[in-house]
Amino acid sequence: MSALQGIAQVEICGVVKTAQGRGVDFINVIIAPANSPKQILSSAFTDENGIFTIPVNNDCDSLFLKVSSLEIVPMTIKIPNRSGTYDIVVENKSIELKEVVVKSKKIYSQGDTINYNVANFLSQNDQALADVLKKMPGITVSDAGQVSYQGKPIKNFYIEGLDLMKGHYGIATNNIDPNNISTVQVLENHQDIKALKGLRPEEQASINIKLKEGVKGVFNLIATLGGGYGDEVLWDNSAIATYFKRNSQFLATYKGNNTGEYLSQELYSFDNDYSRTSNIADISMPSAPGIDKRLYFFNRSHSATFNNVYRVGKSGELGINAAYLNDRDSGENYSSTSNTLPDGSQNIVDELMNGRSRTNKAYGDLTYMLNGDETYLKEQLKFDWSVTDADSRILAGDEDISQTGKTDTYRLLNKFHLTDRSSEYRGYEIYSLVNLERRPHSLAVSPNLFPEMINGDNLRQDVDYRNISIENRAGLLSAWKAGNVTFHPSLFVNFHHNSLTSALVKSHNDMYLNNMQTGVATEIAWNTRKFNASLYIPIGYRYFGLKNRADENTSDRNLLRVEPQFDFSYKINGNHNLKLRSAFNYSVPEIQNLYSNYILTSYRTLSAYDVAGLFEGRNLYNSFSYDFKNILSMSFAGIDLSWNRRKPDVLYGSYYDGLVSRVISRRTNETSDMLSARIRGSQGFDWRRLKIGLSAGYSYFESPLLVQDEVLRYCGNSISVEGDVSLSPWRWLSVSYEGKYYQSASRQQGFERMPWLKTMTNKGTLNFNIPGGVSLRTSVYHYYNNFNDGDKSFLLLNVEVRYTIKRFAFTLCCDNLLNRKNYIYSSQSALTEAMSIYNIRPRSILLKIRFRIL
Repeated sequence: MSALQGIAQVEICGVVKTAQGRGVDFINVIIAPANSPKQILSSAFTDENGIFTIPVNNDCDSLFLKVSSLEIVPMTIKIPNRSGTYDIVVENKSIELKEVVVKSKKIYSQGDTINYNVANFLSQNDQALADVLKKMPGITVSDAGQVSYQGKPIKNFYIEGLDLMKGHYGIATNNIDPNNISTVQVLENHQDIKALKGLRPEEQASINIKLKEGVKGVFNLIATLGGGYGDEVLWDNSAIATYFKRNSQFLATYKGNNTGEYLSQELYSFDNDYSRTSNIADISMPSAPGIDKRLYFFNRSHSATFNNVYRVGKSGELGINAAYLNDRDSGENYSSTSNTLPDGSQNIVDELMNGRSRTNKAYGDLTYMLNGDETYLKEQLKFDWSVTDADSRILAGDEDISQTGKTDTYRLLNKFHLTDRSSEYRGYEIYSLVNLERRPHSLAVSPNLFPEMINGDNLRQDVDYRNISIENRAGLLSAWKAGNVTFHPSLFVNFHHNSLTSALVKSHNDMYLNNMQTGVATEIAWNTRKFNASLYIPIGYRYFGLKNRADENTSDRNLLRVEPQFDFSYKINGNHNLKLRSAFNYSVPEIQNLYSNYILTSYRTLSAYDVAGLFEGRNLYNSFSYDFKNILSMSFAGIDLSWNRRKPDVLYGSYYDGLVSRVISRRTNETSDMLSARIRGSQGFDWRRLKIGLSAGYSYFESPLLVQDEVLRYCGNSISVEGDVSLSPWRWLSVSYEGKYYQSASRQQGFERMPWLKTMTNKGTLNFNIPGGVSLRTSVYHYYNNFNDGDKSFLLLNVEVRYTIKRFAFTLCCDNLLNRKNYIYSSQSALTEAMSIYNIRPRSILLKIRFRIL
């Protein structure tokens, strides 16, 4: 234990103001010991009202409080080393310079909040918030719109402090006009539950979007109309309506296109409300190549979203979110899949496939939240619904196979969370989740590829998969406290009911699996200004009960399980931070791995599991991360290391027989290990708005594999490098680049290593701004794959000309200017190699008119 931990922390607060009483913002406030004036103990900037708060840990008798800025005369006052509040009246200072260019800071910090000045990252061609976020050092944005800070996904996405999107914030990042935003704030160590501040540290950062003053309280409606031609008539239309004010916010969108824009990804939820059922029988459709989906997505899509939030009282929010998607997709590809067998020989399957799918889906959220200093209450009701119909035709060997499939999904989810804090360390917390889900689905195949096992020329597989999940947890915020150590006891009761029925000619399954966990847990936490450590120890009784109605067999297990988790973080200073995590848990069996009668999982795969009884697996996970940031130099970097060891009781694998295969299982004592390491960095520059991002990763795995009823050992490793650059060397030119390099190889024990797979993806854009409101944008896509036969590189070129006049923007797009017809993609996974040839979208011309209605 360091010497500082025995020193009581004091808090120096105050306000910096002028003689007229006006608070002065962005004043640098520094605390130094009186006996060493040049040493900096702590610092902060004043907020927009001139207020500052600085924690100090030092054993000196008195302190120097210094305030400085280019706009004021510096001041230093001597204060006692104890908590207090000080009013500092400063005198304005004027500086006479011969030639002055006034620039606002691109990035600055206020406590644990990092502020990005959007104007310093914005260019004329940016049309969505995501375009600007990608240029900010330390921040990355996925294709779906998910935002990450320092390599980790954010927890919450706020607009002016309100959670409008409720996890579906990809709609906001892809549709909000960046010209309406003044500041992007990264809230580090942000505890979104006010009643837990000071009790529970938060590992994930959140983002808050600050709007320009002229945007608040103004209704905006922007529409886009587009039409053109490729191999058919093209259309691309949208409308975006926004209204933001202090107590209410509104965002609604409509989009429709057949140009390849993938609307479904905007509707993804990033709040970890995962589905608890999945398809067991699936129609085989053309797979996805490793390129931008817009290049091969032959679609007709429509989506509509509605998002509204109201502030209720002083600290309450009422939110309503809904969305609907109608999507039709068609595709075609040729593939050759090679699976290595235990004797080193290959089982090769060639397929020519074309298919169509039609999807309708919708979701809705109704959320009430009260977030007071002492009480937090969140009640959220969510529903999800989707229907997918698909059909495809496959030529494989001498077989001409047709398929049809349908999947219906219904889900109702309710989440309740209550935290009540009665004193500084006392209170209680209750959490409850109820999930009701049903997924009936079917698969029809002609002809029957398994005549020796199942009678009939045509096969129809029907499956109904249901889930009821109830998870409850209640605990005390702190049972008692000793110094910096607190104890948090809790109770938990979880119940999961899964049922599965299936029918395939005379092969039927009718079963259910109950999984109940109940017990007590204790969290021991040790928190100081620099150190946070917690040990969570749940001790629970676990019951599994499997009932197979088809043969009246019943099996169950009663177990006592301890699944500890340890977390540790060390905030070395404002620039350096270390984190450690170690967790051990038992994996539970899933009902889709327990049925004993055949299910047709694809047109050429039958599955049934002959492992009797229930089983578990054991998992050990360890991770280490180091984060560095320097706001003044706009530098962000980090290292992530992890090791995951798994010991499954049962292995799942395949038995290949030419075109067809069977899913098999076997008990095992084997273990698998996976090691990974990643180095990441992001650097911003004042020069030419330059931003450079780079990350490099390495992973190694060694695992068992079940093939042809034999357990094999195989190992492999991979290397990946990703980089991005954005630059505006002149006002009339901006450049951006994103690149990825990946290589991997695996080896079966006793055989030579398989050849290295090497792939590369490069995407570059050039934007030229011509006087008179005209801009020219060129995009180049380059893909390289060393496993491809013939031409290993693939190049696409897109050109876009834009003319803006008042409220109107006219854009003429020419995609796939070189008119490439298909793309070859090769992949490697475990001991499987695959090569596929895909049709891509042809050359097309599209004219879009974007205009502001209101």
